[in-house]
Amino acid sequence: MMNWAIVELYCGESGKLGYYNSQELGLARALARNNIHVTIVYPDREVREQTLEQAEEGICILRVPCRTIGVHAFFNLDFLLERGIEVVHLDSDNQMFAPKVMQFCRQHRIFFYNYIGTVYSDTENPLKKYIMKLIANRNIASFRKSPVVVKTAAVRRCLEEQGVKGIETIPVGLDTTQIKKDRNSRETVCRELGFPQDKQILLFVGRLETYKRPFAALELLKKLGTAYHLVIIGTGSLKEELENQMERDGLGEQISYFEQIPNVSMYQYYQACDYYVNFNTHEIFGMSILEAMYQSCTVVARRAPGPEEIIEDGISGYLCSTDEEMEQVILASKKPEIGAQAEERIRTAFTWEQSAKRLIQFVKNRRA
Repeated sequence: MMNWAIVELYCGESGKLGYYNSQELGLARALARNNIHVTIVYPDREVREQTLEQAEEGICILRVPCRTIGVHAFFNLDFLLERGIEVVHLDSDNQMFAPKVMQFCRQHRIFFYNYIGTVYSDTENPLKKYIMKLIANRNIASFRKSPVVVKTAAVRRCLEEQGVKGIETIPVGLDTTQIKKDRNSRETVCRELGFPQDKQILLFVGRLETYKRPFAALELLKKLGTAYHLVIIGTGSLKEELENQMERDGLGEQISYFEQIPNVSMYQYYQACDYYVNFNTHEIFGMSILEAMYQSCTVVARRAPGPEEIIEDGISGYLCSTDEEMEQVILASKKPEIGAQAEERIRTAFTWEQSAKRLIQFVKNRRA
C-alpha cells in the first residue's frame, strides 16, 4: 500500500468537515479505493501540537500547529518523514510556503507534485495585489522545476505563458459514492423544505464575501419579480449587511436564508431549486456548481475559469458575460433537457474516481 499526503497550505476555512464537499476528502476516498493510504494535512492556528484523527478506513486527518501571515501557513514538515510519506499532493496555488515544501521534499527524496487552481490573486487592493504578484512569481519559478497538475485549462494557459512545461490538466471532481439522490418529486421536496411550490426557485450557495457577490442575487430577484423565490445558503462577513438589505428591499417573503446546511442534506436543496446562480467573476472552480449539476439543477453562471471548464454553454448549463444576461437566460426559461445533460456531464468528466486514476498514472509516469 502506497502512502500519500494531501498537504494544504491555506489556513482558512479548509478542514471544517461536514458542511461542504471537501475536495481533499473526496480525493482521499478515491485514492483509498485504489489501495493508497492518505494523510490529509491541515495547518491549524488553534492547536499547539499535532493531532491525528482517523477519518475513515485508509484516511487520516493530521492537524499541525502553524505560524501564519494572513491565510498563508508555515509549519514543521518532519511529519512527512515520521509518517513515511512517499508522495505529496501539494495544494500550492499562490501560497507563500509552497517553495519551502518543494525544497524539503527534494532534500528528502519524497516525490511531490503541485496541484494548482489559481496563480495570481484577484484582490482589488493595490498593495495586496502587488505583494501577491511577487509571491506568485516566486512560486512560478519553482513550478518550472517541478511536476505540475492544474485544475483548469485557464490556469494551464497562464502557467505555460510563464514558461512552465509538462503540465497535466486534471479537474476537481465529486465523490458520487457519498452523494444521495432524492427519489421524491421536486414538489414533494419543496413541501418538505417549506419552499413555495408555485414559484421558480433560485439557489445561491457560498461564502457571504465580496468576491462571491451575494448582493447580485438580491438584485436579480428584484428584477425577476414575485414569481421567483431565492434560497441563500452561506455565511461570512457580509451576513448582517445582506440581511439588512433584504429587509430594506422588502424581500423577506421571497427569500429563504440558511447560514449552513449539513452536507448530507444539501442534495435536497439542489433538487428543490430550478436554477443555481453563480455571480463570482473569478471562480477558480466551483464545487457547488458540480453538486448542483449532479442533482440536475440548471446552473446559470458568470463566465470565469471554473464555470467555463465545467459547463457546456447552452447544453449542460449557461455561461453569461453580465448579470443582465443571467436575468435574460432565466426569463427565457431553461431547456427541459438541460438537467439530464448537466448530470451526465458530471458523471462522465468530473468525478474523483476518474481524476484519482489520472493522478495515480501521472505519479507513476513521473516517478519512472
